[in-house]
Amino acid sequence: MRRSRRLTAALVLSLVGAGIGIGAGVVPKASAVTPPVGFTADNLPTWQTNGIVWAMAQANGVVFAGGTFSVVRPPAGTAGPERKALNFAALDAATGKPTSCDLSFTIREGTATVRALAVSKDKKTLYAGGRFGAVNGVGVSNVAAIDIATCRPKTSFRPVVNATVRALAVANGSVYLGGDFTSVAGQARRYFASVTTSGALRPWKADADETGRAIEVTPDGNNVLLGGDFFRINGADSHALAVVDSNRGTPTRNYPLGFFAALVVVKDITTDATGFYTASEAVGSQDEGRSAISLSDFRQRWRDPCKGATQAVEVHKGVVYSGSHAHDCSGIDGFPEQANGLRQHLLAQSVNAPALLGWTPDTNNGLGEGVGPRAMTTASKNGTDYLWVGGEFTKVTGTSTSLYADKPQQGLTRFASGPDTGAPSVPQEVSASSTRSGEIDVRWKSSFDHDDSKLTYRVYRNGSSTPVHTVTGSSMYWKRPQLTFTDTDVTPGSTYTYRITASDGSRNTSALSAPVTASGTATAHVALYRCYNPGNGDHLDTTSPNCEGYPNKDGRLGHIPAQQAPDAVALYRCYNPRNGDHLTTTNPNCEGYPNKDGRLGFIYTTQVSGSIPLYRCYNPGNGDHLTTTSPNCEGYPNKDGRLGYVIR
Repeated sequence: MRRSRRLTAALVLSLVGAGIGIGAGVVPKASAVTPPVGFTADNLPTWQTNGIVWAMAQANGVVFAGGTFSVVRPPAGTAGPERKALNFAALDAATGKPTSCDLSFTIREGTATVRALAVSKDKKTLYAGGRFGAVNGVGVSNVAAIDIATCRPKTSFRPVVNATVRALAVANGSVYLGGDFTSVAGQARRYFASVTTSGALRPWKADADETGRAIEVTPDGNNVLLGGDFFRINGADSHALAVVDSNRGTPTRNYPLGFFAALVVVKDITTDATGFYTASEAVGSQDEGRSAISLSDFRQRWRDPCKGATQAVEVHKGVVYSGSHAHDCSGIDGFPEQANGLRQHLLAQSVNAPALLGWTPDTNNGLGEGVGPRAMTTASKNGTDYLWVGGEFTKVTGTSTSLYADKPQQGLTRFASGPDTGAPSVPQEVSASSTRSGEIDVRWKSSFDHDDSKLTYRVYRNGSSTPVHTVTGSSMYWKRPQLTFTDTDVTPGSTYTYRITASDGSRNTSALSAPVTASGTATAHVALYRCYNPGNGDHLDTTSPNCEGYPNKDGRLGHIPAQQAPDAVALYRCYNPRNGDHLTTTNPNCEGYPNKDGRLGFIYTTQVSGSIPLYRCYNPGNGDHLTTTSPNCEGYPNKDGRLGYVIR
């Protein structure tokens, strides 16, 4: 921490529990993206579709996208012709451009669609499921195998599935399917089935009573994880989620109705070495978020109560990334209900806890059902990791400080592990004032950055290029606490100008904030007293030490500015002669009280150095209003709210 010869600094964090970290002597350096997040929020140039992407997979640095679309075209703002792509595209993970692999998924009647993609462990075969009757003219029945090296359908793999395939998983020489079907290879299989890699039906059986939408094999290959609309698996009570044996389909762990609410549907499942993670949607339920379940005993590790259906989950290096249209995550100290129908479509959480991490790029709702993202996958190439997102969105966040999806981009977007290029937002609501001679308090609202929740702030004085103070603070776009720096190296009567920047760990730095100016001479303050008249039970606030004739002085509430000061508003005292009650308020209209006694002074609207909150409370029993610094209202049953802040 740099200090001038006479500079000492006091850092005051004005919001309790704001999560701001202060180093003693050395300011901790913010990292490029705040761990454990592994991707920046900078969306990269990516070819886009003209429809919905429902499924994604990857192999050898190539990302496969399946859905309902007919062309792919260059990123928005980039010139170039579109390319025909019937419900499938293969794209370079690092460049976002189409590869030479060209497959067309078609059907004689209706609309063809690819709803599921999975790659074999050896990365040689891509399996596709959906509603289609041919791949590049080769007849198939809603499921197909593609040789990745040649980009050609394998004619040896042609199981007959009588309806849409919505989920696929591959392990141990077996292909597992979930969907709308009730028959495979002419034999009854209700919503889940398994075939060999040559297409022969296996005896494995996990019949459900409703649609299968998600399927995944545990890393050890011993069990299959099932998700969907169902209430029963092989006749047993297991709603929306089940674990069955990979060889026979017999139950390993059922999740009876009540584990998930009746309206819940599990849309996606992903795994890592220790757990599996689900994406849920529902109507009128708090089970619309994500769940983490341990692979050791198949018991729940955590579940978040976010509202807004989750469609896709992808786990990468200890972080669960998800696509949803979340609109209220206040249950885990996340963003509150979003206004005007807005949604936060991309989120990140630790595999160990549901709290939201500092990664919040976004898409819009888009086409179709309007839920935004539908599929995710991670790929690596040339030492860089990429997170790909597909769906029905038509816009993505354009910059690191865009609060909403404002950049045209349809169906596909992607993020890299680095470099991080987006700068934080400019510090806002900057003010400077003096409450004590020889000191100036500089206050500002924290900035935000979609992939850095820990930012570094530098305070500059009088146009100098060297900061007089540096501090780190944590923030999210919905939680931006006030920071305060007290500059004690000032001379009373002299004027000082301050500007502030915010930087992330890659030293991406915001522009300077607008300048604010203050004098080193303190604003004059007056004491605010509370007095009491036991004759009528009325409390009265006054700046007069003799209580204006009231017999009892309860004490001094604090000190308030006598004149207009930065971040302060007028404080009035009003009177209702009908019941003899005095009311202290910042409302110049006295909140309906007929008589305005006058202005007491001014009260701070934000917490300044040495200040405490001042509350107003009410007792409906006798109609008395009470002003207090006690948050429990000294026993008065009703708290009207916080009037502002006073100096102790």
